[in-house]
Amino acid sequence: MEKKKNNAVEKAEKAKLVNKSQKNKKANKKDMSNSPSQENKTNERQQMSNKEQLKAQKHQRKMELKKQKEQKRRKRLEIKEQKKLEREKVRAEKQKANAQKRIELAKIKAHKKAEKQKAKMTLLRDKQRRKQERKEKREALKKERLEKRQMLKSQTKQEKRERKDAERKARRQAKLQKTQERKQRKRERQKRRDENKGYGGWLAAVISLGVATLVLASVLTFSLLMPTTTDNLMELSYQKSFYDTVEQVDNIDLNLSKALASKDAMAVEQYLIDTAINSELAENDIQQLPLHDESKYYTTKLINQIGDYSKYLVNKLINGQPLTSVDKQNLQSLYSANLELKNALQQMMKETNGNYSFSSLAKAKSGDILIEGFTKLQNLSVEYPELIYDGPFSDGQDQRAIKGLSKEQVTFDIAKENFIKIFKGYDLKNIKSSGQTDGDIVCYNIQAEVDDSLLYAQISKNDGKLIMFSMAGSCESAIVDEDTAIENAEQFLSNMGLTDMQEVWMNISNNVYTFNFAKTQNGIILYPDLVKVRVCAETGKVIGIEAKSYYTNHTTRSLSSASLSQSQAKKSVFDDMQIKGARLVVVPVGNTSEKLCYEFFGEFDGQTYYVYIDANNGRQVEMFKVVEGTEGAYLM
Repeated sequence: MEKKKNNAVEKAEKAKLVNKSQKNKKANKKDMSNSPSQENKTNERQQMSNKEQLKAQKHQRKMELKKQKEQKRRKRLEIKEQKKLEREKVRAEKQKANAQKRIELAKIKAHKKAEKQKAKMTLLRDKQRRKQERKEKREALKKERLEKRQMLKSQTKQEKRERKDAERKARRQAKLQKTQERKQRKRERQKRRDENKGYGGWLAAVISLGVATLVLASVLTFSLLMPTTTDNLMELSYQKSFYDTVEQVDNIDLNLSKALASKDAMAVEQYLIDTAINSELAENDIQQLPLHDESKYYTTKLINQIGDYSKYLVNKLINGQPLTSVDKQNLQSLYSANLELKNALQQMMKETNGNYSFSSLAKAKSGDILIEGFTKLQNLSVEYPELIYDGPFSDGQDQRAIKGLSKEQVTFDIAKENFIKIFKGYDLKNIKSSGQTDGDIVCYNIQAEVDDSLLYAQISKNDGKLIMFSMAGSCESAIVDEDTAIENAEQFLSNMGLTDMQEVWMNISNNVYTFNFAKTQNGIILYPDLVKVRVCAETGKVIGIEAKSYYTNHTTRSLSSASLSQSQAKKSVFDDMQIKGARLVVVPVGNTSEKLCYEFFGEFDGQTYYVYIDANNGRQVEMFKVVEGTEGAYLM
């Protein structure tokens, strides 16, 4: 019973618990139906946060797309602007090329026109000359017949026979003597050439590198012709000289800029070699213009210093010496000065505009386009420093003593007498003074008319020596042979009082022989004592002399005997060089000293070399190599 009772109690309690649980569930359901749960609130907040994030991401993507679109638009604009600049650059280059082409066409047109005019004037001149020659010949024959007729009237038959026999005998003797003299001179000249064959290396180097102290500050070169304003035959050469000067100065600017911008020593060396060649050509071209010395002094000095300083730096590089900061600074200064020269020449070319008579420069005065242009160059804004170095156009050379002239000064009348004496075979007319040239050699300027040409000369105030002369005119053909031209040159030097001169170099160009003579002493060639002589191959007449180097350096030297024999000195020459000859010479070293050397001439690897070995210690003093360029051969 007790057990059943307990069971009944347990059942009642369980029923009570079940009822309570059901009531609680109902209450919970009621509470849940009346208010949202915490979990729902959390879910809602989460949903709202996700929406905001999506909205922010959407906005961010929108901004990124907008930014990309803006970048693309800017890039399109940049590409468009770049293409526009490239088109403008191409257009400018095209315009520049067209302008250059027009200039070239103008040059060609002027060249053809001048050539045509030159040919026409040549034919006319030949015609007039032949006409005059026929007239003179007729008059001479007529005069000869009259004289002969008068003479025959008073002669007996015996006298006639004796006269004819004497004339025939005299003609035969004169002809025989002339033939023998010609053969003898030819044998002597051939012997001398055989002995000297292959030489002239130092002389060529002196000419190309300027080692022989030639300063052109106050001296006219041979190629300078001084025609009258009506001489249309020279107009072409003047036009060509001016335009070639502009071109060479442009080339100098280009090569100097490359040299300054290059680090490689070999490249710099090549640019400097090209600069030296361009400067030599530019100096030669500008000297062709009939400008007075004072108008072209600065231009020629600047061009010469650029070329000579370039050669000086080339020699340093060849010897393995690097360019110093001072070297580069000087080169930069010369580049700046040349740039202003280039701009000035371009402006002058623009102002002439192809309608300018260059022949008028000979008598042009202030106000002339080119005269004013060249005068302004004297006051360039760029001032480059004095260049003291081992070269002929170094500023330090202005203080050198002139060895070949005494201190005794002569008057203009004495200088004029010397002038007439030297040119006694030139049929001088209207001799007059044309001023005075100041410089390291002060000279009287004298000019005279010879036929239809103008002869211009400079006689030194000290000693009254002929320093230079140049005669206008052109040589149309090569009629006179080399031997005759040399004889005439030697005779002219003898008239100047220069003896023991030996021809060491010869060149012919434009029907004009250019001979270089050097003084000899005891059979030794003295390269510092040089005289350049120009002879017209048409007439055989000497038309130019340059003796400044001779009178600057000439003196009687105390030449000691060589300590080394030729075979001993030869050991200092490269073994693989094929030596073709050797001789004793005196060469300049720097500005003030000289050395007795053996000059060896030979070939190696197909190239020509000149080697100078000290005759006392066997050391190499100098070596030159023949370099073939577009404008001919140069020694570097």
